[in-house]
Amino acid sequence: MTNRGFLVAAGTLVVANVLIFGGVMRNRAGNPDAVVRLSERELESWGDHSEGAETFLNLRLQWKTAPGPGGKPWFNRAKLEALGNIGIPAADDTAAHREWSRGTKPGYAVLELAGPAWERWREAAPLKSDSIPTRLMAVDFGLDPLALRQQYPERSQYLILPATYHAIIVSSVRDSMSNTVTPARIEGQVRELLPGTVHVPRPLRDSLIGLGAELNDSTTHFEVTLKVGRKWEVWVE
Repeated sequence: MTNRGFLVAAGTLVVANVLIFGGVMRNRAGNPDAVVRLSERELESWGDHSEGAETFLNLRLQWKTAPGPGGKPWFNRAKLEALGNIGIPAADDTAAHREWSRGTKPGYAVLELAGPAWERWREAAPLKSDSIPTRLMAVDFGLDPLALRQQYPERSQYLILPATYHAIIVSSVRDSMSNTVTPARIEGQVRELLPGTVHVPRPLRDSLIGLGAELNDSTTHFEVTLKVGRKWEVWVE
């Protein structure tokens, strides 16, 4: 590489780093949109701690979609229509549904921590409550994060994060006589959070590794503070 080429490459790298740093600072400027305290129940860790490698640690958010009040799904046909989906086919028209629901669509998911949705999940789950790892439940989905924040103003309990969703067909339920107990229906499903992981900086990384965070087993117990910034990006402290 010539000196000119080296200088151009170095300058490009510097500009890229400045832009990244500037984006981080803008996201963290002012008061956070949300500040929640999460434990190992809501955070799965992964990283590289092998000898000779540069140690890093990331935390992946663990969440479930909770049933709505009365046990009914909240991400129903009406919610799909409210998100701007038109021409939703009938649940029994599998060919039309396959074409209509292809791919995922973006929006914002609302995640509730240790609230009524988690209580409903505990009641509906066949396992003991202490066997259910996460208390973080998806309870709503929308296109406008500011409007969602007005609906869910408690910033220490509700996270609003970029996410994707898609539509699925839930098969009908029949009894032993083949009578339909619950007809087939179309529902939305939160697919993934964007991003679903957060990088752990030093010295918090070293503290969590010291607590065994990388083991992801029943002996590991830790807590971190997760914050959501103005650009709906997360970080931990």
